[in-house]
Amino acid sequence: MTQPSSVIYLPPGVVPAASQAHPPTGVPFDRQFFESVLPKAVRAFCNTVECKVPRVEVYTGDGSSHFVNAISGVTDAWVALQTSHEHHDHAIEVFLPYQTIFRVEIHPEDDENRGHLGFLLPAMNMTPPAVQVASATPSAAPPAKAEKAPPAKGKK
Repeated sequence: MTQPSSVIYLPPGVVPAASQAHPPTGVPFDRQFFESVLPKAVRAFCNTVECKVPRVEVYTGDGSSHFVNAISGVTDAWVALQTSHEHHDHAIEVFLPYQTIFRVEIHPEDDENRGHLGFLLPAMNMTPPAVQVASATPSAAPPAKAEKAPPAKGKK
């Protein structure tokens, strides 16, 4: 009599591991990682190495690396990240399928020239990021601060 190949016999005293609430999706970096694991890991890393604004870098299978400023939203298939480039001051929104992400790194921010790069730590009581629909009317940009002109020479 042959047994099915899916049957595993455990030695006496060995119990199988409890089933997980969420079955693994087959990719190491999934929705749960970006909703809960990464923010906690960044916070723990900063407490360990005393960095105020860490750099979180996500590497994808196409050879790209993304400097993450914030997690904009998540779905079961992809994550939306607000990212920056080292040579540009503007933010970029990037949507990455989970299966394309193969490594995530956290670094202390130590270079003054990279002041616009860095992960924004969410408050502890914030809800996890979710995909939101943009409003029909864009919000007005905050008014720019006027710079104070230096006093003219010879006048008091």
